[in-house]
Amino acid sequence: MTELRGGGSTVLCLQGSDRVTHTMADPLVVIPNASLDKSSRFYVVSWINKLLKTNFKDVREMGSGACQCQMMDCTFPGSVDLTKVKFDAQSTEDFRHNFSLLQDAFKQKDITKTIPIEELIKGDFQTCYEFMKWFKVFHTANAISKDYDPLEARNNKDITPTSTSLESGNSDRETNGTTTPTKGFPYTETWKEDFDWADASPLGERHTYCSSCHSNLSTYAKGVFELQRHMETIKHKKRAKLLQSSQRKSHLTKPFPCSDAAIRFIYNRCYTGSAEGEQVPRHFARCKLGLKYPKDLIAVSKHTPYCVYVYEGLTAGVDDTVTVVLLRFFDSESSTHRIRFLDAFQASADGDGDQTATAVVETLKEFELSTDNLAACYVGEGEASEQIRSHLRELNPNIIAFRGLYTIADAAYHAGVTELSSQFQELMVDLYAHYSSCSVKNDNLKALFGSDITKHSSPFYLSISCLRFHQLITKMLEIWSDLILYHSSCPEDCKKAKSLCSQLKDPKVKATIMFLEQALKPLQKFQKQIQESSWADMPLILEEASALLSTYTSRFLQHNAAARYLKDHDAQILKNKKFHLSGNDFDLGGRAVRDFLQGSEAAELVPQLQEEVLPFYIAVTGCIAEELPLSDTVLRSIAQVLNPQSSLTVAKAAVEELGSKLGVCNTPEEVRQLKKEYSEYLLAEEGKSKEGVNEDTLETPLARVLKSPGSAPLFRKLILTLLSFPCPPLDAHHVLSQALDNNDDCSETDTFVESECEALSDGVLTNNGSKNLQVLANALNGLVLKPCEVRLTKINDLSDGIVNGSLSNEGSWRGGHGWESSLRRKPPARKVFQAGVCTWSKPIDKNDQESLNEVLEGMSPSRKGTPSRARHRQYQDGKAFPVGELVWGKLSGISMWPGLVMDWKSKHTPPGVRRVEWFGDGMLSEISTERLKPFSSFALCFCKNSFASLPVYREAIYQICELAAERCGKTFDKAKGDKEKELKLMVEWASEGFLPTGPRGFAVPDPSSNQDSNDSASPDYQPPAKRKHALKNRDGGHATTHNRDSLKEKVKEKGKTIEHFCLSCASPEIEVQHPLFEGGLCHKCKENFTETLYRYDEDGYQSYCTICCGGLEVILCENSSCCRCFCKDCLEILVAEGTFEKLKKVDPWICFMCEPSKCDGHLKVRPDWSVKVQDLFANNSAMEFESHRVYPSIPADRRKPLKVLSLFDGIATGYLVLRDLGFKIERYIASEICDDSIVVGMVKHEGKIEYVNDVRTITRKHLAEWGPFDLLIGGSPCNDLSMVNPLRKGLYEGTGRLFFEFYRILTLLRPKEEDDRPFFWLFENVVFMNAHDKNDICRFLECNPVLVDAIKVSPAHRARYFWGNIPGMSRPLSTSLDDKVTLQDCLETGRMAKFEKVRTITTKSNSIRQGKTGPLPVLMNGKEDYLWCTEMEQIFGFPKHYTDVNNMGRMQRQKVLGRSWSVPVIRHLLAPLKDYFECE
Repeated sequence: MTELRGGGSTVLCLQGSDRVTHTMADPLVVIPNASLDKSSRFYVVSWINKLLKTNFKDVREMGSGACQCQMMDCTFPGSVDLTKVKFDAQSTEDFRHNFSLLQDAFKQKDITKTIPIEELIKGDFQTCYEFMKWFKVFHTANAISKDYDPLEARNNKDITPTSTSLESGNSDRETNGTTTPTKGFPYTETWKEDFDWADASPLGERHTYCSSCHSNLSTYAKGVFELQRHMETIKHKKRAKLLQSSQRKSHLTKPFPCSDAAIRFIYNRCYTGSAEGEQVPRHFARCKLGLKYPKDLIAVSKHTPYCVYVYEGLTAGVDDTVTVVLLRFFDSESSTHRIRFLDAFQASADGDGDQTATAVVETLKEFELSTDNLAACYVGEGEASEQIRSHLRELNPNIIAFRGLYTIADAAYHAGVTELSSQFQELMVDLYAHYSSCSVKNDNLKALFGSDITKHSSPFYLSISCLRFHQLITKMLEIWSDLILYHSSCPEDCKKAKSLCSQLKDPKVKATIMFLEQALKPLQKFQKQIQESSWADMPLILEEASALLSTYTSRFLQHNAAARYLKDHDAQILKNKKFHLSGNDFDLGGRAVRDFLQGSEAAELVPQLQEEVLPFYIAVTGCIAEELPLSDTVLRSIAQVLNPQSSLTVAKAAVEELGSKLGVCNTPEEVRQLKKEYSEYLLAEEGKSKEGVNEDTLETPLARVLKSPGSAPLFRKLILTLLSFPCPPLDAHHVLSQALDNNDDCSETDTFVESECEALSDGVLTNNGSKNLQVLANALNGLVLKPCEVRLTKINDLSDGIVNGSLSNEGSWRGGHGWESSLRRKPPARKVFQAGVCTWSKPIDKNDQESLNEVLEGMSPSRKGTPSRARHRQYQDGKAFPVGELVWGKLSGISMWPGLVMDWKSKHTPPGVRRVEWFGDGMLSEISTERLKPFSSFALCFCKNSFASLPVYREAIYQICELAAERCGKTFDKAKGDKEKELKLMVEWASEGFLPTGPRGFAVPDPSSNQDSNDSASPDYQPPAKRKHALKNRDGGHATTHNRDSLKEKVKEKGKTIEHFCLSCASPEIEVQHPLFEGGLCHKCKENFTETLYRYDEDGYQSYCTICCGGLEVILCENSSCCRCFCKDCLEILVAEGTFEKLKKVDPWICFMCEPSKCDGHLKVRPDWSVKVQDLFANNSAMEFESHRVYPSIPADRRKPLKVLSLFDGIATGYLVLRDLGFKIERYIASEICDDSIVVGMVKHEGKIEYVNDVRTITRKHLAEWGPFDLLIGGSPCNDLSMVNPLRKGLYEGTGRLFFEFYRILTLLRPKEEDDRPFFWLFENVVFMNAHDKNDICRFLECNPVLVDAIKVSPAHRARYFWGNIPGMSRPLSTSLDDKVTLQDCLETGRMAKFEKVRTITTKSNSIRQGKTGPLPVLMNGKEDYLWCTEMEQIFGFPKHYTDVNNMGRMQRQKVLGRSWSVPVIRHLLAPLKDYFECE
């Protein structure tokens, strides 16, 4: 039977054994039965070659989809647009593009034949043969036209065969001893960069030798694809693991590549542990630099342009200084700038600059770095800086030295000022000398010079920055009359003061300073730009630098002369008077200077002043020309190329000049090639623009160039060269922080630790195991192996040492893990009273003391987690500003900035220096106490100009004021959630003196008197008693329509009892009995009760009253394991009037649920309340299954800590929620195979999670030795269950089968019938699954699922099925005060949400769009933008930067988030367990 299809109506006819579908309008389409065709594969290839005039050798060479598209066009002319077919396709993306065209043609003709795209692309022989045989039969049955010319149809293009691995016995390549030339992939050394086991084979370039398996691979046909396939084989994985293990053991004894000086430097700078021993520094340095060091750097230098950083005179110990060498480059794979530590060497004892420079060059040679890619250098301030730059130029003449660019403002200003008149210079020196010598400091002079200007051998103005000098002369002009008045009032015998007074009265002196104030503005602006910039500002920096020369030459040179100088940099042009401007054309600092002299009746001084400032202009201009690393035109071109808005407008000639100047092109041929590549790049981008391709911040044109290593190699190298240039901040401390503290290879830390553990595992597990374990822990800075009798893989616990030292990126960004929880807007504070005290105290936020204790324990606000009980390092120098104090700090060139004093992280604390974390940007500084002021000096230090113009400064003020307000118990309810209004109220509050508490409200308590922090470390420490909280500033969530006060009278009526009325509202319309107390609940109150009973605040207490689930003032049970609260109304009505006030005086007060005998009045606890409350929440959707076993609630004094087994754990959402709910967790074992997810869990939870590998390897023996468990949670992968996946394999194949691993373990863990121990479980999966799969899951788990959509408690849809036996799973999902339910709540400052809610966020980047081709959800600077990682984290309910570990890129972080659970949903589901297990 043959099936005929067309576009009109269809008629089915029988025709032998075929189906015939006859169409009334279109030509008939015959769908043949190819099984009847007996053509061999050789005949099929020969037939297709004849049809399409091609030269295929095998059916597997037709996997590009191009020949199929043309065969379709040959069968039905015009059905495929051949202009869109990529006949030379060689990449998977191109293959899929061609097959998509074929699919469209099939749909157009209503052909239902399935195209096995993946198998065709992979070159599966049987699939290729069957499909091409079917196509041959299909063409024969349907083709009409015989005049089809295939070559003309495809514009005489050849169809490139795809590469396929063919054995000699199965191919036609070898005929009569000759080889038919075919495009292949011979072995290349570059493969070793991605496959370190791939070596050259002795069999020749057609093969690759695997050093792990000791086998030769045939890679000529498929190249990298074959290497990837081999790497995934079980044989290779086993051999590679064995080889890696042996290499790690030998790695411990192998000499470390870097020098001893480098080891000392890294150890002294970064190590914060207490371990001692000769090997500790070496182990620690290896941990910091990673196992791949220095091979990864050598590989980078071979194919990526890089920049060398050199810093002299850095401290590596007492009387030990070293010179450090670093590398900077742009990693195109992760699209990030990287700075890596290379080596360090001992500083020359005699200060010989040539010796230091030679050592730098020898270091590069010793590591065998490719100098061909040495693009730039930055040499810090030092005696040998010039010699180092000179020696580096010998390695590569094209190297660009950049230090001059970033010090150009200071150098030019110094050069210019020294050329001014001696009268001016003497005035500045005398003025400062008088200020320094006076015992009584004048306020004006003190404001002028401050404490940051000190005595030097040279004039003070040559030892300060251009920014500081400009501030000084600006301030000097403001107080000019005051200075004259002060010096004139000095005693008559003070000759120096009188001399200064006469100089200040000289109009020429003031005119000179007025000139300087204007003349230095371009330099001051440029230096300020540098100090406040990052890489994003690099185009602007280069643009400003290129304009400096033209700015200054235009002020004193004629136009033609200025143009000549910009071109030739001829110093004689500057000095030649005939080229100088004259009269009013000469710039004396604007019109103000001339007007001042004329107003002072000193107009005759104008020519004289012009003569005196001319040398200033000449010196400044000459210095700028000398310090600029490249010409102004080249700098301008670089700025244009790096600017996304102008990168497509750069002239081709400018790109050619860049290629020559930067050493990218060394021959005329390469210049022409670069020009050609740039032209092709412009054409490609123009084509994308015409096709309407959306440009977004994640895919700029330059980014597309970098993602294609094979295309445009010279233009790509040019871009990488520009991206390797150094950019501010460039101080040694900041750069080393990037290279070491936030090491790009922090992931190698884990590898190192594992290698150490494997090498020593035999010793650890012997009789001396505990001793060896301690030695290992000391050597690894506190990294401890948790002993476990049964272990699938070794579990590495991370203690504070490494977690805080290297993996947590401490201080890198404000808003790190937990920052929002300490600085975000809290719910309105509840009043607090202490047990036994009947008077109310001041309002205190319930988390104030916790956050303050964290600060006192030396924790950064950007790393708020479980507080450590170890004492922090207090400053012992006797000076002010202890750890945790809020301060103002004076940094060079900017206003006083707010910060928080942190503890010192090294072993030795220098006197008079504090470590400060700055609000707003999260940066860290080590700053003298003399440059700090207490935050109480708000009125003096607050800068209105910065507040009005700098968003970062506004954010910093908001953050510090919010923290100060939290400590003071101050709230700003008038703001009503408006951040701008709240900020205004904060500033007013601070300006008026922080009333009513004053500065003492946010002061840090004396650590010596802080019993909590001191005593908590002792073994006898007992946690403080719980406090009683009251006055919840919120409603109970429902409206009361009945007079509840009349309840006492209604109960007295004949025949009525408390059971006839609703305990919450006194309504007589009872629907159910109250599950906890005698009485009832009406319909509305029942809904409210089920919704809010298991809702808890951040402190772990119930959000609402246990009786009515409402109430404003509540009293809290002080039983350490109870979390219930009772409102004033319920106690006054149901017990007796005055009960609430009486109970406030009881110390401690234990609630009615814990001690039912205390009940009085109408309040009676039901004896079977623990069963009743579970019946209320019974899963009424599981009608066809037997109800789950109901576990009675456990009394508070008998509850035990929780033991959890989490399968498919992901990023530890379960652990995070359980900790947030306040559970004590005895053990949390997680099964997870994703390395990125494991790192997130280990780092963010400080190694408290025990990880095992694949769930399929867990046996009954493991469960017996790890357990018994109280809770089993998990959600197996949904990719083979979700209907979204067209290639899903269902429940019984692929990853779908992993559900049965959960079921297997659940079956093993379920307690026996006679065991009354509560055991709970929870299983999650996607809603959009096949009905049969869902029914099968229900059948195995013996219950129906509960559907929960996170849209009610978060800004994103995330509908999921949950199966389980946790009480109350089917209760309504409701929001809490801390849930961020709209997208705007989750966005960073300055970003606007286009939608209130977004679609489900998955692992796919396109899921961020609202529809396949829909808009992005965020507006920033008027343009659509993707969600940032921190924003996605908050949408899921995680703390900001929760996944910011291991240097994961954006897509990695989205993938681990896309596979995770929604935190508010899991919190909702697990909250009822608080009735069963011990809480903190």
